[in-house]
Amino acid sequence: MPRNSTECRRALTTDVLAATLTTTAAAARVGGSGLILVSDGKPRAIGGSDAACRSLAHAQVDIGSGPAFRCMVTGRPVAIRDLLADYPLGHPELAPYTGPVRAVLSVPIRVGRVVTGALDLYDRQAHAWPSRQIIAGRELAQVMAAILYLLAAGPRGRSVSSARSGVPQ
Repeated sequence: MPRNSTECRRALTTDVLAATLTTTAAAARVGGSGLILVSDGKPRAIGGSDAACRSLAHAQVDIGSGPAFRCMVTGRPVAIRDLLADYPLGHPELAPYTGPVRAVLSVPIRVGRVVTGALDLYDRQAHAWPSRQIIAGRELAQVMAAILYLLAAGPRGRSVSSARSGVPQ
């Protein structure tokens, strides 16, 4: 139970993000989704649509490797047919943490021109990612960026723009 307005806002933000990640997975017609954001120059696992997705997001951050990292570095989607066996694109170092996850599509989240994180879409069966799913992933990452922007603005709509963020003031 939240004890003050800050804790209440944090709980609400967590609930909104959890619901958004679940809805994102459903919209993309995949088994799940995860979110990693960069804060103070460090990647942070924000959440996932289910326990397996949360575990994989945290594992990528803990190990410092995975499709989300490649996506954030290159600024381009990273589509992996089979996370464990898709040589050389797979990430066998994540095997202990993947649970049922096999196929991963990681798309950059941008604020302006700056990559601020990655939205991961997961499936429990290995498969290629057709261009229509990659396009949908990019569009869902834009929606996620807008939701994150609105959450950062808060209930009073305070400005979160700055010259450094790349968001027009």
